Amino acid sequence: MRRRLVSALLLATLAACSTQQELRMAAQQEQFGRAAASQGDWAQAMRSYAAAVDNVELGRGDLAWQARLHHQAGRAASAACRYDAAEFHFRNAIALAKRSTQSSALSYKALIDLYERQGKTAEALAVRNELGWHQSWALGAFADLESLPVGQPCGTPP
Repeated sequence: MRRRLVSALLLATLAACSTQQELRMAAQQEQFGRAAASQGDWAQAMRSYAAAVDNVELGRGDLAWQARLHHQAGRAASAACRYDAAEFHFRNAIALAKRSTQSSALSYKALIDLYERQGKTAEALAVRNELGWHQSWALGAFADLESLPVGQPCGTPP
């Protein structure tokens, strides 16, 4: 009986160490993502933020942190013209923000902008309807807060 108790305690200690290691790795990957984004290397930023998301999930990290990382990965994916990945990350950011009782307004705004940039007005309208008129109207307050740097449009040769 004593041997089982010691084994269980040892396993719990090892699991806690592993969790902390994954969260430290996530923080480091988030920094790598920020550095890549500041240099305009959006593909690398997207990969770093996505890796950070994976580690926060493995380490059972805070839902608000996961939402923020998904949002940043979505912004980087959008700037890298990876619209499918951007949509995935923005939708996950919205869902996680709601579960953590944090605001999902920036991710909603980014998703609407993503659809509008692609000419997907029906999808943008559906997201606005999901929010409701009052909340959708209020998103205008975030107009310049999260804007991406202006560069060449996607699909334009260098």
